[in-house]
Amino acid sequence: MYWKGRDERCPSTRRPPGGDRGSGRNTVRYNVSVNDRNTTAPYGVISVVCAPATRTLVHHNTVTTNAPGTAVVSSNGPGGVTFRDNIFAGAAAGSPLADAHNTYDHNLYARISPMPATDAGAVRGDPRFLAPYDVRLRAGSPALGAGVPVPGGGDRDFYGNPVPDPPNLGADQGRGK
Repeated sequence: MYWKGRDERCPSTRRPPGGDRGSGRNTVRYNVSVNDRNTTAPYGVISVVCAPATRTLVHHNTVTTNAPGTAVVSSNGPGGVTFRDNIFAGAAAGSPLADAHNTYDHNLYARISPMPATDAGAVRGDPRFLAPYDVRLRAGSPALGAGVPVPGGGDRDFYGNPVPDPPNLGADQGRGK
């Protein structure tokens, strides 16, 4: 799985020496990716490629892009990744989510089309960020308290806030500013 970005705080799992053998039991949590882009098809800000990524959980991340046409997530692999309690915010003109292989559960989608039809807990709307480059949540955000607890999911968020029960969607677990 590749996380395309300029932000050094974002994780990046690269292909192991000798090729793609897949990966398993990975967790990617409480990260922020602001206005990153990858316009080279078939890749996106987050790309799940080639080998299976079994039992991989990507939760409580906030991913935004301001580059029209940049997919927030793309996948050309066999799947095995669950995206839960994330915020995906696209460009003003809209951004795709190009992934029919993985599982989506309780994510917020802003300016994303198409949304995964299988995300039964999907929230569509404005996450109400403090500013374009400050993705902490404002009071009244639909992401506040809309998450599902993740067992062993960590007790502090990206900003050092304790994780409430129920958690927020995205990387900010604060009460809203």
